[in-house]
Amino acid sequence: MAAKNTEKRFDLPGLRRIVMLIVGSILLGVALFSDHGNMQIEGLFFGILLGGVNWIVLHYLLAKIAGPLAFGRVWCGWACWFGMIFDLLPYPYSRFRRKGAWDRVRYAHFIISLAVVVGLWFAAGYQDGAHGTSGYVWFLVGLIAYYVIGIALAFKLKDNRAFCKYLCPLAVLLKTGSRFSLLKIKGTAAKCDSCNVCVERCPMNIRIPDYILKGERVGSTECTLCVTCINICPTNALSLSVGLDAGGKEHTDFVPPRFFKED
Repeated sequence: MAAKNTEKRFDLPGLRRIVMLIVGSILLGVALFSDHGNMQIEGLFFGILLGGVNWIVLHYLLAKIAGPLAFGRVWCGWACWFGMIFDLLPYPYSRFRRKGAWDRVRYAHFIISLAVVVGLWFAAGYQDGAHGTSGYVWFLVGLIAYYVIGIALAFKLKDNRAFCKYLCPLAVLLKTGSRFSLLKIKGTAAKCDSCNVCVERCPMNIRIPDYILKGERVGSTECTLCVTCINICPTNALSLSVGLDAGGKEHTDFVPPRFFKED
């Protein structure tokens, strides 16, 4: 059995929340008080239809498409202006991940948003959803709606990251690139004793030992690199790593035992 590390550790997840609050606030401030356009997913669709390279398309290319190829879903874990608020709610460790239709809601959201924009553009002749006053109002209304829905969903499901798991349409883009991410969690199989502490604490309900014990890096496209698992592992079996591999195989914790009370 691997030796337990009983030394008191630095609160890295706590630092992450502070960093996320700072970075997310700065990015949100820039989005709100600069003329960069509607940063909601519908703004991207409008921006593409407008043609050319604009701030909206550039943002998505860098942060949501190219970025995950190198850093995975680090946006979700360290910079998202929605996640920075959701992480302050009282349910950081969800009891389990919902099966079935729940996981398809974000894809439906993505498709519906695309269909609405295409319909408005070609059927109604409305082409002002990316920039100007109309684009700003669209962004602001969406921002408020996402906060309200995300907070309500967190309390309903007792899961701070419920919106991120089930409803966020940006995850559709982020998951695509993150499977090839250079930066992923790795582990030493000899040190892992399958205590499942990391699984219980993972905000995205990933069965981390299922990867580590097979000699694989954590290839789940749900991982936000929040490093909670690294910080909590009692045998120091986990760490960040840089490498080349194709993840995407999902080992998800649907009905975990509860070793910890929700706090």
